[in-house]
Amino acid sequence: MTEKLYDLNSYVTECDAKVLSCEKAKKNGIEGFAVSLSQTCFFPEGGGQPADVGTITAGNESVRVLYTYEQGEDIFHLCDKTLEVGIQVHAAIDFAPRFANMQIHSGEHILSGVILKEMGLHNVGFHMGHEFNTIDLDGEITPQQARELEAKVNAIICENRPVFVSYPDKETLPTIPLRKKPEVEKLRVVEVQDCDWCGCCGTHVAHTGEIGLLKILDVQRYKGGTRVTFLCGAAALADCSDKCQNLKNICVSLSCKPQEAFSNVEKLKAELAEKKQALAAKNRQLFSLLAKQLCENAEAFGSDKLVFLMDNTLSADDLKAFAAQIAANEKTVGTLFSQQNDTISYALCRAKDADCDLRALSQHLNKSLNGKGGGNQELCCGKLPVYSEEKIHQTITEFLL
Repeated sequence: MTEKLYDLNSYVTECDAKVLSCEKAKKNGIEGFAVSLSQTCFFPEGGGQPADVGTITAGNESVRVLYTYEQGEDIFHLCDKTLEVGIQVHAAIDFAPRFANMQIHSGEHILSGVILKEMGLHNVGFHMGHEFNTIDLDGEITPQQARELEAKVNAIICENRPVFVSYPDKETLPTIPLRKKPEVEKLRVVEVQDCDWCGCCGTHVAHTGEIGLLKILDVQRYKGGTRVTFLCGAAALADCSDKCQNLKNICVSLSCKPQEAFSNVEKLKAELAEKKQALAAKNRQLFSLLAKQLCENAEAFGSDKLVFLMDNTLSADDLKAFAAQIAANEKTVGTLFSQQNDTISYALCRAKDADCDLRALSQHLNKSLNGKGGGNQELCCGKLPVYSEEKIHQTITEFLL
């Protein structure tokens, strides 16, 4: 059994201990040596919180702890090197990521407590990630409500309320207004004064002011409820700073004030949509003229005519627009191709009075050249790996002949 030094004091960062066991192991996709100690300051992954990492030193040699996990009543430190059983060692966690986790876990308690008090919604899922953190709620909240909740959470953070960790006895436990009531005999309770009481195994700050800042990044519907994405501490500040700098760069580009940025972007979007429509109309005129020229010189096969074109300046949308103009010509089958990077897009079309089985042609092209796509007897679209123009033309004529 490993003594958990972090259990009642999240600020214990190092300790001396005896190596109880060391065996080769693989956990969480990491290979190494699972080392158990008589006592540890390393928090094992659990309760939505990632595991601590750090170092274990024996004499003049140090090994890295890559992952920490709990198994039964023992905690194992997955190390990159072996350690001799029975020796005394000094263990030390990397405190920066531990403290970030303490901020996040404490911030989550406050956020969940405020949401329960203000809206009656429960936290039914919690995850701490490398880039952001999420809680899942059993009901919906709007972005405006999220903004109001965020303000209340940060007010509690600024009040620097104490955070307590305890193991209440059987007589005291029923009197505590727990947000969640796990069915366990011995419950570790984390209390944020006058805000939240919750059974939890994670590490937390001693006062809410240490969280610094909680920022809600997004709220979206999820499994009938709401998923709230948030950041705490330095990560929240960095995110705000990055977004402020991005907004500043946008304003410089648009020569506008920050409060005018959104309306200016909307104006640019409207202008762009208008220009795209005008360009599309001109392209249709151009494609119509080019289609007539191509159809006049199309090669005959049976009672139909084949238009084959490879033009790498055309987009996939251009190919479809061009195909529509080619299909307007009698007894014509159009096969249009354009290479973009390592992919060739295609559009196949046919006039209503053409005899070619267009879907069968598309299937033949895909099968012969490892392509993907399909459609109907008027238009088929898809993509191919890169082949020479001669190879693609040969594949089409093989089918037609």
